[in-house]
Amino acid sequence: MIDVDKALAFPSAVFEQPEDVVATQELNTEQKCQALRQWDNDLRELMVATDENMEPEADSGRTADLVTRIDALLRELDPD
Repeated sequence: MIDVDKALAFPSAVFEQPEDVVATQELNTEQKCQALRQWDNDLRELMVATDENMEPEADSGRTADLVTRIDALLRELDPD
């Protein structure tokens, strides 16, 4: 059983991959979208910090891949 509040606030701490958010039965569709949007926001902030040399060790290629995957999952869940 997952901690729903934590999953919505810190999805990368609860789920290993963005696809795991979609696969879980413990969140409804709106919560899944909320968690994915939060994860996307966190990654985009990391990318900005990396660009500003605040996080030199960050793997920007992996981060960009995760953003792309999250965007695709959000389109599947909420095509509007």
